[in-house]
Amino acid sequence: MRFLPASREHGSDFYDCILKTGLEPLPPLEDFLSMFDDLPETVAAAFAVQLRGSGEILGIASLRERDPAGHLKLGISMDVDKLPYGVGTEAMMLLVNYAFATWDDIRKVYIQTTDASMHRFKSSLSATPKEATFPKHVFLMGRLWDMHCYSISRESWKREGSVMLERLVNRGKRAARS
Repeated sequence: MRFLPASREHGSDFYDCILKTGLEPLPPLEDFLSMFDDLPETVAAAFAVQLRGSGEILGIASLRERDPAGHLKLGISMDVDKLPYGVGTEAMMLLVNYAFATWDDIRKVYIQTTDASMHRFKSSLSATPKEATFPKHVFLMGRLWDMHCYSISRESWKREGSVMLERLVNRGKRAARS
């Protein structure tokens, strides 16, 4: 898996992926695609998630809503039907690492999800501290859902993230040799 800069070229893949999940309301396709001509100020970084072997675009990963308090929100939307085991977790880890490596002022990266999409994270959030739950906060698919907020602090990332990244790098090196 690797990140490519998100562009209009990948926009239809992103749109289909987000549409398939049914978890976010979307504008008409052309309006969505025009967003890639000039990313909104709220988007700090956006990437296409690409499968290395086939070159297939699996989804979009973004960092957004960077604020003066040192917070940033992480968003990942991928086609779980095409997703090899572990790629979602890998994408999340690389995105968190990118945030902390790129901006020295970032203290926490937030991940927000609802019960509607919680199953998509599987074990990715199991060790991540949950900071809050906002009951019946998001209207999706004709009903209200609780919003769950998780965070990863810079300190915990320095302590634990480097260990996880080292495992990923070593696994990648072993796979490249075989």
